[in-house]
Amino acid sequence: MASPNLEGLSLHETEEEGFSFEFDEEGEEQVDFQWCLVGRFLCDKPIHFKSMKIRMADLWRPVRGVNIKEAKPGIFLFSFAHPLDMEEVLKGAPWTFDNNMLIMDRVQIGMQIEHIPLFHAEFWVQIHNLPVGLMKESVGTKLGNYIGTFVEEDGPGKLELMYGGREGDYLRGG
Repeated sequence: MASPNLEGLSLHETEEEGFSFEFDEEGEEQVDFQWCLVGRFLCDKPIHFKSMKIRMADLWRPVRGVNIKEAKPGIFLFSFAHPLDMEEVLKGAPWTFDNNMLIMDRVQIGMQIEHIPLFHAEFWVQIHNLPVGLMKESVGTKLGNYIGTFVEEDGPGKLELMYGGREGDYLRGG
């Protein structure tokens, strides 16, 4: 096998700059990926895209809107017009369509969509029949970490102690 001829190769500052892309202004509108989520449904069968798109937009009711596209087969891109709409969708998870759970995460800039790990979902957990002395935040945090990973949210109400609720006394945390 012959080696390539590199005689005419040079790297001088006077050479032209590298190749650059120019995008048509009339093409598809550009997406701001910092306000996007990527997701997939936990199911073996294909999702009916048009029905899912209508249903999720109806459930979420984003004030400024959401654009939903199938980025790859079975992987969906949810592009929100405002970050607060996206945050509300994340806070309201887990979501389902046609009894199939939607696993979502934020789009990570610089990473290909199909390489974003979509394997985990956060759940609210209610723990019933705890003795009164154990109905406290430190116990809830330890139990949450025993079940999985306790997720701590900013602001009040991250762990609720419910006394005399409709279903009795329980500890609820997310």
